[in-house]
Amino acid sequence: MVKNKLFWKIFTSYIALLCLGLTLTGYFVSKVINGYYLSPLTRTLESDIKTIILYILLTFAITLVIGFVIMKINTSPLSNITQIAQNFARGNFARKAEIASSDEMGDLANAINIMGTELQSKMQTILDDKNRLDAIMANMNDAIITTDLQERIILINNAAKTMFGISSVTLNKDYLWEKLRNEKLCNLVREIILSSTKIGDKTQATRTSEIEIPSPEKKLLQTHLSPIQIDKNTYGILLVFHDITELRKLENTRREFVANVSHELRTPLASIKGYVETLLENNALRHEDTQDFLRIIMKHSQRLDNLIKDILELSKLDSHDLKIELNTMDIHPCIDNIFSQYKEHCAGKNQSLALDIAQHIPMIETNEYLLRQLLTNLLDNAIKYSHKGGRIDLKVAPMNKSIQFEISDTGIGIPQEHIPRIFERFYRVDPARSREMGGTGLGLAIVKHIVHLHHGSIKVESTVNAGSKFIITIPLQQPKYIA
Repeated sequence: MVKNKLFWKIFTSYIALLCLGLTLTGYFVSKVINGYYLSPLTRTLESDIKTIILYILLTFAITLVIGFVIMKINTSPLSNITQIAQNFARGNFARKAEIASSDEMGDLANAINIMGTELQSKMQTILDDKNRLDAIMANMNDAIITTDLQERIILINNAAKTMFGISSVTLNKDYLWEKLRNEKLCNLVREIILSSTKIGDKTQATRTSEIEIPSPEKKLLQTHLSPIQIDKNTYGILLVFHDITELRKLENTRREFVANVSHELRTPLASIKGYVETLLENNALRHEDTQDFLRIIMKHSQRLDNLIKDILELSKLDSHDLKIELNTMDIHPCIDNIFSQYKEHCAGKNQSLALDIAQHIPMIETNEYLLRQLLTNLLDNAIKYSHKGGRIDLKVAPMNKSIQFEISDTGIGIPQEHIPRIFERFYRVDPARSREMGGTGLGLAIVKHIVHLHHGSIKVESTVNAGSKFIITIPLQQPKYIA
């Protein structure tokens, strides 16, 4: 109490005001009494009472004004501090309390200023954390959604909006089942909410499942659901979605590839084994029959050799660690060499091969071995699937900043429904005919990989019984690194 300066300041002002009031009252009363003694015959009691009341009211008015001024002076710093505190509540920390008093009011002003500085620092920290969280959420590839226990969405990132085709969400208002029309997912969320609130164990309530969404694009999602708990109290559910569509597609492709390779290897091996067993067990075979069997064995051995070479080539092209050595080269010599080689081959099948190449072909950045692989695979197919007397055309021409290769034939053609799949491994339009001609089913898959490694494009035009045309476009300049 002794150290309470503000109390003593107000108390002193009150005593001084009280003394002033009593002094004025005494002064006015004494004045009335003196007047009464000076002229007792002319004064009446009623007039004296009125005069005393008037003096008392005048004293009260003077005291009230002086008291108001004193209280205003003492409380004005408190009003200033109140306004500053209200500004702090609104987030405005620019204004500080400037009170030079050394009493409790000054201490309060200093405390308010310190509190404002701390609040500003804390709010800035919270804002920085929020901005970092927003940036992380916005740039995450995985979709994230958080709901409360009533299944209202309280947080959603851009990846989730894109994945589920959500244009807008009103946080803390829109329900999960309104935005995601997936019964399995909604049931999982409800199960997590029930189990987490009953059991109170986050680890037991956590669930991982796979769901399929049909729109805006059909996808397979791995979904991780986990309760958000603080001190074993559940406040909401965290949903993390990872798109495993491509991963599952790759797994299926790998399984199909293994199955296809097994089948492709088993067929020629069974033939080789059968003919070898016949040769070993039957010594009485005629020389002509023996020669026929050996030719068949050689044919299937060559087919196995081609298949293994293509598998190794495709595996190498498919490797992420593959580094292509690029060279800027004139493709005229390479094209002329390929043309000469296949012209003789076509002549043996009574087919014609025509070359149409522009005289001024710009230098192109490529790998000669891969370019040969690309053209020879397409020419092999054109020759295989063209009848005797057919025509194969190879056209090379510059186009903008690229070179365009066209390989066309007058062969059996490709039905339109098969064109989207002809670049798949081991896919054949006519499996029996392809095997009969020694095809491995990997040639076009190799072509596609080589085109993509050169950052080019490939297009197919075909008509059944009229022929096919493959159009490949490769840029003149490649990126510095190709992988």
